[in-house]
Amino acid sequence: MYAFPIFFARKGKRLQEEGETILDILKSAIDWFIGLGGTYFVPIVMLIIGLSCRAGFKTSITSSLLIGIGLTGLNLITDFSVQAMQPVTKELSSRLNADFSIVDIGYGSVTAAWSWPGVPWVILGIVLVNIIMVSLKLTNTLWVDMWNIWHGQALGVMFWAFSGNLWLGILVGVGTLVLSMFLADFHAKKFQEFNKLDGVTVPAPSATFPATFAFFMMKIINVIPGLNRVKASSADLKEKFGLLGENSVIGALLGIIIGLVAGISITEIIQLAIKLAAILVILPAMLQFVADGILPITANLSTFMKERFKGRELNIAVDPVMLLSDPSVMSTVVIMYPIAIFISAFLPGNNFLPVASLAALPYWIGGMAPYTKGNIIYNVLLTTLWIIPTTLVATNLAALTTGAAELTNILNGSVAKDVLVSCWDEGGNLLLWVLVKISEFTGIGGI
Repeated sequence: MYAFPIFFARKGKRLQEEGETILDILKSAIDWFIGLGGTYFVPIVMLIIGLSCRAGFKTSITSSLLIGIGLTGLNLITDFSVQAMQPVTKELSSRLNADFSIVDIGYGSVTAAWSWPGVPWVILGIVLVNIIMVSLKLTNTLWVDMWNIWHGQALGVMFWAFSGNLWLGILVGVGTLVLSMFLADFHAKKFQEFNKLDGVTVPAPSATFPATFAFFMMKIINVIPGLNRVKASSADLKEKFGLLGENSVIGALLGIIIGLVAGISITEIIQLAIKLAAILVILPAMLQFVADGILPITANLSTFMKERFKGRELNIAVDPVMLLSDPSVMSTVVIMYPIAIFISAFLPGNNFLPVASLAALPYWIGGMAPYTKGNIIYNVLLTTLWIIPTTLVATNLAALTTGAAELTNILNGSVAKDVLVSCWDEGGNLLLWVLVKISEFTGIGGI
């Protein structure tokens, strides 16, 4: 009479135990995979995506290895830039009676972005949301630019560091990318017309956020008497500057100027000049390795997705480097290098001196230029106005950037435990600052 209940009870218990065992194994496997670090598990994820979208075995392998090489290089240059600038910023702080104790890690935030447990969930989340929205005709942006998902990942890991809640971090990461997808739709026509690009758009927040800022600012500039009539044609000042337009020379000059202001020895100035020249040359090269690795996979993913949405005029997501073709962009970048350093050095309330982060300038300006129509005066004005709040936010959110770096172990002991690190992109993200302030007000979390 009691045999059947006992039998089913025992069987149910055994199934429950087996289920828990399977979950434990799955969790251990995921923890091990994430534990490899973003430098190593991201190439594996991209290899799987490449094979899934029929990119071919050879292309998938070589592209994945390029991505791994680029991320490894970013790790190395991040450590190098921190070690180069940490002692100098201390001297600058003393000489200028200021506090530049926050160390600039530049695009070190990329490594943190690809090294946290939320990585696969943010990728899966934005891909699924994009497919659903394209299917429902809520967006015309086909997000196949897998590399620039890192922007959402960066905000996600920082919000995880802030709230202590992994799923909130994932939600912020996906939400940031969804917002930028809508902005990409909004800016697509401008991006296409100004850069003579058909059928593409740029959803990366490093372009869409500054572009949105430029859209509103140009509305104001266009009604200010005098300012609205300023003429400044797009001239390639990089060619006009000749030697002074080269990244290596700019880096060396920055090293000399910073060294002189800091009051360090001639030997240290020479060393700093060479180090900063190396940073400004090697950092873009490492980013290019990653972009070169992702591009073939992205191209095949684009074809794969278009086959499933036949008859739709979709804009393919591309890297913001596509917005740098107009001469006014790099001309403005050259002008803004010294202006950015000057603003940051004397900005009240700022404890962060950007050096490695200067690499973000081209992408910001590339997003703004379609709205300024390549007017260099407007480019300089808008970039200057953008730098001020971004730099202050980078200071304000330095604890989050540091927390994300510690959670992902990207610094590997290269800075002391009590030293804060930050960066412009995405450490100075205004959206994240707003989310953090709202969260602090509502009591969601904090560090």
